[in-house]
Amino acid sequence: MAHILTRTAADNFCVMPYNLRVFALLGLWGDRRKLYRLYVLLLVAFAVIIYPKPVRISDRHPLESIVRSVAELIFAALCYLTIIILAIKSEPFRQVIRKLEQALALFRDRNDQCSELIVDVNVSIHRFSLCYAKLHLLYALLFNVAPPVYNYPHYFLQSMLPSANRTVEFMLPLMQDLYGLDLRHNIAHYTISWLSITPFCAFFTLIVWYKGTLFMLIRYNTLLYQLVNQLLQQYAFGAAGLNLGQKHDRLKRIVELHFRAIQCTKLLDNVLGLILLIQCVGCLLLLCLILFYVTRNQNLNVINVGVLFASIFIEMMCFSYLGNQLTEENATISNSAFNCRWYEEPIVIRKYFLRIILQADRKATITAGRFYNVNIVTFAQLIKSSYTYYMIMKKLF
Repeated sequence: MAHILTRTAADNFCVMPYNLRVFALLGLWGDRRKLYRLYVLLLVAFAVIIYPKPVRISDRHPLESIVRSVAELIFAALCYLTIIILAIKSEPFRQVIRKLEQALALFRDRNDQCSELIVDVNVSIHRFSLCYAKLHLLYALLFNVAPPVYNYPHYFLQSMLPSANRTVEFMLPLMQDLYGLDLRHNIAHYTISWLSITPFCAFFTLIVWYKGTLFMLIRYNTLLYQLVNQLLQQYAFGAAGLNLGQKHDRLKRIVELHFRAIQCTKLLDNVLGLILLIQCVGCLLLLCLILFYVTRNQNLNVINVGVLFASIFIEMMCFSYLGNQLTEENATISNSAFNCRWYEEPIVIRKYFLRIILQADRKATITAGRFYNVNIVTFAQLIKSSYTYYMIMKKLF
């Protein structure tokens, strides 16, 4: 495990080396023969967490309980669908990583601002990944530890009272009916349930962390556009001392790097399009349902529901912010090209600049199923729509 988590100097020009070593344990990367481990875990998690969830209003499960149950079901569905889509899109996913690593390898033996930028960004991505993992570890602890910390002392205090005065009802980590067990009042049944779902809640935490690699890939793609900008700035600064052949070679490498960045964006959009469409719809519904539940229930169950809210909110915020950053970084390439005074160059050099400017004018975006671009503006609209639907739901119920 120490080998998996250790970062070395060789990782500075690799793409998510630490993350990919972790995913290789489940067959999500590397040897696909290990993928059966993931399938087994998904099947058992379905039987323990998803299948027992109540989805019909009854005396035992009033509207608020069903709202919470459906919200948890949507969250689990988002995790399942992400893994299934990534399994289907595994080849484009691998192509993105290979193309990114090939582009970064071009700067491995250089000692300039571009190589320093790659190392700085890779280190920041590594730190972000660790912080993101710690955040989800905190989520898992709050989600699974808070209910028993409250339930067991409360149960033993109630057991000291006369049976006629006992009003114990357990706070559940998940809203479910686990195959006829009395989870709300029987301490033995509650313990069995808690021990059963805790490992799979940790498994879903790992899946959510795995989804985080998708917006890390967007950051790596943005890095390629930053490198194009950096190379153009270097060209503008030193163009006067270059002959025609040297200018030709430099611009050829810049055009090839820019084209590779655009290819990575297209592959990423292919991988992420359906995932982000499902994510946006699920996020809209989930935020609406959670707001409705929180306003109707001021108790400790809000902690678990709040964990789901924080997780999906931060995910969409990261996707939107990084998608916005990618689009803006590509757009600045046109300005960097104009600052090179390309119009004073010979025709053969102007053609390279014309190609760079035309490529930069084609908006580089990550889309949600090609319906709309994923950026800060659409994220704000998503939050606004969620609140609107919540207000409608509040008036109806």
